[in-house]
Amino acid sequence: MDKYNEYRKHTYKDAGVEKGFTTKALISILALILALALTLTSCGSSAGTGTASVTSVTAEATDNAVSKSKMFTERDLSGDYDESEAETITLSGSSAETSAASGVTISGSTITITAEGVYIVSGSLDDGQIIVDTDDSAKVQIVLKDASVTSSDSAALYVKSADKVFVTLAEGTENTLANGGSFIADGDTNIDGAVFAKDDIVFNGSGSLIIDSPAGHGIAGNDDVKFAGGTYTINAAEHGVKANDSVRVAEADVTIVSGADKDGIHVSDDADEEEGTGSDSFFYMADGSLTISAGDDGIHADASVIIEGGTIAVSKSYEGIEGLSISISGGSTTVIASDDGLNAGSSIEISGGNVHITAGGDGIDSNGSVAVSGGYTVVEGPSQGDTSVLDFNGTASITGGTFIGTGGAGMGENFTDAEQGLITVNVGSQSAGSTVTLRDASGNVIAEIAPGLDYAAVYISAESMAQGETYTLTAGSYSESITLTDIIYSTINGGMTGVPGGGQTMPGGNTQGGMPQGGPGQGERP
Repeated sequence: MDKYNEYRKHTYKDAGVEKGFTTKALISILALILALALTLTSCGSSAGTGTASVTSVTAEATDNAVSKSKMFTERDLSGDYDESEAETITLSGSSAETSAASGVTISGSTITITAEGVYIVSGSLDDGQIIVDTDDSAKVQIVLKDASVTSSDSAALYVKSADKVFVTLAEGTENTLANGGSFIADGDTNIDGAVFAKDDIVFNGSGSLIIDSPAGHGIAGNDDVKFAGGTYTINAAEHGVKANDSVRVAEADVTIVSGADKDGIHVSDDADEEEGTGSDSFFYMADGSLTISAGDDGIHADASVIIEGGTIAVSKSYEGIEGLSISISGGSTTVIASDDGLNAGSSIEISGGNVHITAGGDGIDSNGSVAVSGGYTVVEGPSQGDTSVLDFNGTASITGGTFIGTGGAGMGENFTDAEQGLITVNVGSQSAGSTVTLRDASGNVIAEIAPGLDYAAVYISAESMAQGETYTLTAGSYSESITLTDIIYSTINGGMTGVPGGGQTMPGGNTQGGMPQGGPGQGERP
């Protein structure tokens, strides 16, 4: 575990922040890592693709994790350059020309940048490559201005050595970086992406870039990969974006399609695993948009997934978002997964934003704890099997926000602690599209959705729900009047807490009176 002490002390040379995120939220996560030392697990099943009608809240990032200014430098985000002081590189089929008297060498269709500076690239290479090979303190800015580069057997852009490379998309331009279908190693370096960077790489600007990689990763980075402006379409046979240290998104629109059994975004340091130490690889998003269709995980990070804002839409995945810890404090996150929606080895925290999960496995699955303290969260599915809306090995608390869950009742687990009213009820078999509505004693709607999957269990908690108040829950053919004699009312998994305020009408017309007995039901998990 000494790795984590190094991790927390290490500082980024470009952002002046501790790599261990020295904020209260992330320090607590690292404490959990040390205390739990758990491994990621998952259970398989299949999901439908239905949608729900959801009343949401405005998604605003909260100030409880890290900040965008610590994750991105001003130069990362600006995308500025002075064209009058930049060198030009003009591509032409199988050759190229440059205005640079030094710092650029051209050999056929291979262009090598050897000095720090700003280089504006335009035109196209049918089968060529741009290489950055400078000293390890140099910062190089490559401005793509209607540029297209295809390499038949390597990376179209290969960062061999530098401190940091900025790939800036000129305003109003369309650009392409592509691999032709095979990769040849560069000595001991196994190049496996249409963009391959051995050092930090930042994508910014306001133009657009298509990255095609029919035989490998879209972008492969040994250090940090940042999206800080521009519009991106990434198609890859392997992972869409793969990085060892981090992937960070702000002020960019990114669309990713990854290959079969591959992640949309994959952040993992294999060297850490080989050394037997925990990984410190993380994903961070501040704003912008991210759309992912993945053969495996939508977003995978060995350490932390931190979402403070922006729009994330995982339209296809095996597991939607996976990390040792997952923290969501703002933005809009939508996940469709055939297995677990959110899967963490240590902790899942939702403190703000809109979260909508449709899952064939567990909706929210943590080997440690689950904590909901804000935001608007909707979980649909699973419909049946040995899975649950919630699955956790430690504790699950709800202290704020709105939580609505629908799914199977057979293995349903419930929150262990609540500071606001919580209702979890077995409503019998209800069809997809059957509206779930909770009203207060005055008839005001507190929560309402039309789940896209069949369901038998309903979870509802909102900040306005209070102990001692009476509510009416309807779910398809089911209707019940519930008085919260306790802060938690539950009938899932055979548990019964609280007293129904008029009996509960079960499908088929049978009425079952309320019978307080123990706490919230919680089934055993495999």
